Amino acid sequence: MKRKILVWLLPLIVVWFQRLIGLTSRFRFLTNEAYEELFKNKKPFIYSIWHTNVLYSPYLHRGKNVAVLISESKDGDYINQVVHRFGNTSIRGSSSKGGSKALKAVIQHLKKGLPAAFTPDGPRGPAFIVQPGLIAAAQVTQVPIIPFHYECSRQWILERAWDKHRVPKPFTTFVVSYGDPILVPRNLNEEEFEAMRLKVEEAMLNNRNRAMAEAERIYKGDSR
Repeated sequence: MKRKILVWLLPLIVVWFQRLIGLTSRFRFLTNEAYEELFKNKKPFIYSIWHTNVLYSPYLHRGKNVAVLISESKDGDYINQVVHRFGNTSIRGSSSKGGSKALKAVIQHLKKGLPAAFTPDGPRGPAFIVQPGLIAAAQVTQVPIIPFHYECSRQWILERAWDKHRVPKPFTTFVVSYGDPILVPRNLNEEEFEAMRLKVEEAMLNNRNRAMAEAERIYKGDSR
């Protein structure tokens, strides 16, 4: 009973906290024409999000009916509630537990023309290493991968967490960055699959660096 109360109460607190931070914040979006065309024409795609960005990604994509792949862990129960409260949906599973079933569910969601989201280095890391499930989903569905990352000009970084999670401070500026769409070819041998995995990983890291550089520039400007 205590756990059920916590699973209900803690996400509620998180959601209100995020809305409060959002009301005090500014937003700078770094995007590209190819992604804008996909979004405008309601084409399916896969947001690829590092685990360090799990906290505010549902808020930044609220009301978009994004299917988020969430682990079946205890922590996943809390994230699941937050995702739903922001008008998105979820599919439970990971590469280590319930992976095959979850991947099939994500593929079915994408085939309906709806977006999905992966944290390809979750739920346990290593951080900033793309796991193969993301590549497999994009390969089967022929839906492009969109690297996504946010940094804030003022934020706490949880240094003891394996993913160095970002927690925005009040009155911050969110830098929200979308990378170029990446299409994974349908037919790949083992070496080509690994090369594609590395290509996506590099694109995600470059997108992260882009957001970090802009957030640092804004921070230095605000601090003068």
